[in-house]
This record gives sequence, C-alpha cells and structure tokens, in this order.
Amino acid sequence: MLSGVFTPLGILASLLVLGALVLATLFQLKRRQRAAWEAFAKAHGLSIAERRMEVQGRYQGRPLLLATGKRGGVGGKKRHTVTVLRLDLEGALPPDLLLEHERPEDKLPGSATPRDEVLGDAELDAAFQVEGLSPEARPVILDPGVRQRLLGLKGHRRVSIKGGWLQVEQRGVPASAAALETLLRAPHDLTRAITEAAPALPASNAALHAEATLDEELPGSEHA
Repeated sequence: MLSGVFTPLGILASLLVLGALVLATLFQLKRRQRAAWEAFAKAHGLSIAERRMEVQGRYQGRPLLLATGKRGGVGGKKRHTVTVLRLDLEGALPPDLLLEHERPEDKLPGSATPRDEVLGDAELDAAFQVEGLSPEARPVILDPGVRQRLLGLKGHRRVSIKGGWLQVEQRGVPASAAALETLLRAPHDLTRAITEAAPALPASNAALHAEATLDEELPGSEHA
C-alpha cells in the first residue's frame, strides 16, 4: 500500500507538501513578529514602517530606532537575521568615543584591530575595544552602575557606543511584545546610568552630537 510513496512522483509530492508546510510556518511566524512589533509601537506611541520591520520614535523620552537586518560572511555564507536597537545618549558621552564588544564567534577572520587605548579595568578591557577615550568619558564608563550594565550586555552579538548612540544587536527577531520589552530593558537601563553618571554635559558635546550621524548604514529590513 505504501509502494506509491517511494515512486518519483510520490517523493516529489512529499517534498512539495513539506515545502508548503515550511512556507506556511514561516508565513505565520512573520505575521506574529509583525503583530508583536505593531503592538509594541502602539503601546509606546512609536511609528512603524509600512513595509519594513522598523520602529522609530521616543521611548520613555529617549530617541530610539529598532530594526532588523542581515549579518554574516562574504557571499552569503552563514548569514542570519539580527535585531538592531539604537538608543540616543543625547550628548552624555563625546561623539568621538568608540566602545565596542563583539562575540568571538561573530567576528570576521582578520577583523581584530590593535589595542591602542585601555580603560584601566581588566574586565572591561577584556570585553571591549575602545578608541577616542577622553578624560571626561573615562569616569563615566568606569562608574560602577555603568560598568555593571555594560558587562551585563556581553551576551549580545554586538554592543557599541559610537557617535553618541548605544547600539545593541541580537540574533533573531522577537515575536512577542514582551520579548521586545525584554530586549530594550537592559540597554535602556544602561543609557539612563550613563546619563546619570554624566549630569553636567559639556555644551560642546551636545552641539557635536546634534550634528553627528552614524556613518554605519542602518541595518535595513528583510521582513515585511
């Protein structure tokens, strides 16, 4: 009775059914993701792009960008989807400061750069590369509350402070509003700690930050 299943037509039919199930599952997942992002945006008065998974606006008073993108090796090898969160530090740190953490398994071969600057904290220096470290930025980064929260983000694919923005990446796309809230909680706590550790912001910082833009392209979205 099962002999027909193993004929060429039977195998083809089975593959078509399996492919249809996979596509249906992916379609349902994308619908759940889209619904979750829309619910999150609505709950916080944020705007969401019509054809992209991209949310912008002020989250608890702070400028935010949340989007999806593709990361991976050259030629599409090991490419994967990431969710990228950006929060504006609003001049709390100099725009020339670059502080970056990337997990070893996510680094491209040969991408390591020589370490010319250090924070003077063994654990932070082991986790982060730093450039453009100024005397006014060092005590903010070494503040106990900032330090603790920075180290708490090491599990993310990538964490960086660049051009006065905090950027955090994680693999995958959250499919619930609760997951999005969880994604934002620790980075938002870090931005608040940074602001509190630098209460007297130099006027030059604010002016430079107002003009600064990230030279890195926005992640872009492959999820409609």
